[in-house]
Amino acid sequence: MQPVHRITTQEFCKQSGQSTTTLWRKSKVDSDFPPPVYILNKKLYRQDEVTTWIEAQERTEPTHNNLIPKTQVGA
Repeated sequence: MQPVHRITTQEFCKQSGQSTTTLWRKSKVDSDFPPPVYILNKKLYRQDEVTTWIEAQERTEPTHNNLIPKTQVGA
């Protein structure tokens, strides 16, 4: 049995490219978000669960495109 690696919220942020606030928001609405574990009142995440969640978020195309020019209404 391999040891379970745990990471801090800061390391989670580095790996995902998200801020702590964004991760907090996602934890409230995303049922697949990895649950934290607490050891001596320190919030940690299981590395394997974090990796799985990050990989599930990957896309080959953006969900929106800011490069498409907006058309002006009434002009």
